[in-house]
This record gives sequence, structure tokens and C-alpha cells, in this order.
Amino acid sequence: MTSKHLQRGALNGGVIAMLIGALALGALLIYSAASGYELPFWPAMAVIAVNVVAAGRLLWTLIQAKKNR
Repeated sequence: MTSKHLQRGALNGGVIAMLIGALALGALLIYSAASGYELPFWPAMAVIAVNVVAAGRLLWTLIQAKKNR
């Protein structure tokens, strides 16, 4: 990935938050499968909440960018 992609906004804050949230949820699922314990409820809810907020923020940013064109 070149710096042009970063300058054009290919990796803005919303996308990075979504990636971090997805990695955290994936880590929780792997931990659950490897340890045999159930998925911890509140950490999973926190990760899901972060993903929902990040998706909303990303959608809002896209809508605003289209309006400003």
C-alpha cells in the first residue's frame, strides 16, 4: 500500500476501527475454541458495540462525502 492510498482516505479512522474490532472478535472466537470455554459475554458485547459504532461512523462519513461532491 502506498502513501497515495492513505492520502486519498483508503484507510481512514472508520476502516481502521472496523479492522481492529474484527481482529478482537476473531481473537475472542479463537480463544473460545482453543480453551473450550464459552465466549465471554461482556467482552464480546463490547467488541460488537465497537463494530456497530465504527460501521455507523463509516457509513456517515461516506454519506457526507457523497453530499460534498
